[in-house]
Amino acid sequence: MLVYKRIENIPKTNMGYSVAIGNFDGMHLGHQSVIEIARRTSDGSSLGVITFEPHPRQYFQQNQPTFRLMKSETRERFLNSFGVDALFEIPFDYSLANLSPEAFIETILLKKLHVKNIVVGPDFRFGKNRDGSVALLKRYQQQKKLNLHIASPFLMGGKTVSSSELRKKLTEGSIIEVTEMLSRYYEIEGEVEKGFQRGRDLGFPTINVALRNTIIPKHGVYAVLIKILSQDKERTFKGAASIGSRPTYGDYEPNIEVFIFDFNETLYGENVSISLVNFIRPELKFSTEKELIAQMKADCETIESLLK
Repeated sequence: MLVYKRIENIPKTNMGYSVAIGNFDGMHLGHQSVIEIARRTSDGSSLGVITFEPHPRQYFQQNQPTFRLMKSETRERFLNSFGVDALFEIPFDYSLANLSPEAFIETILLKKLHVKNIVVGPDFRFGKNRDGSVALLKRYQQQKKLNLHIASPFLMGGKTVSSSELRKKLTEGSIIEVTEMLSRYYEIEGEVEKGFQRGRDLGFPTINVALRNTIIPKHGVYAVLIKILSQDKERTFKGAASIGSRPTYGDYEPNIEVFIFDFNETLYGENVSISLVNFIRPELKFSTEKELIAQMKADCETIESLLK
């Protein structure tokens, strides 16, 4: 997959795509359906995705808690796995935020990218003050300047699959429903960092990954799968994970700690992906380490049985 992070650098030979446009935060079934429509209606054109970095909401609400479901690197990895030919990750800055809807269409989509076919969701908004809408895109279609397809909301059980609903379910610990909306496990990606090494002393050595720039799921214990992403070490293991602030020892920045079953290697500095398979129990505060160890043993037995 070709990745363009500055649209000025796009060779003319790589223009003329059928594109799906949106933020694609989470890459849920609704996002997947938009991309599939762009693929089906491409009429021989290459398949592209236009998205924005940072997320516009992140740009305008910089002091608000992190809400993103995935980092841009994770989104890129998933788009590549979906067979997308090119990702146009347009920098969302002051200039773009103040571009009129008409200028966005004429300058970005038509002049710089020469898109042939566009697919968006019914609520797609763009341009300064989010004044641009599907209605404006339809006018350009009527003028035969572009082909337009509006993707219907993706429904599951009568409810629309959306990023906001995914965020709600993650913070509730409703992992089975999250998996259904994604058609895969929810993944937390990051670099393994050195922690306090308390797990080693307790008999449960863990890998530690900081929860930065993405939403924090419900604090608690999870059954997980751990994939090492380095090409020369790419493998998948089973494990027990704890997401939280470690209340037994104080109050720390939330992170995810994973005890990997039948594993004794060092992974410091490696990028890993941790898939949440199921929520086991909420985070607890223990009076003694003995109580904590007993609960950890019970959690691991439960998770090993579940993952079989």
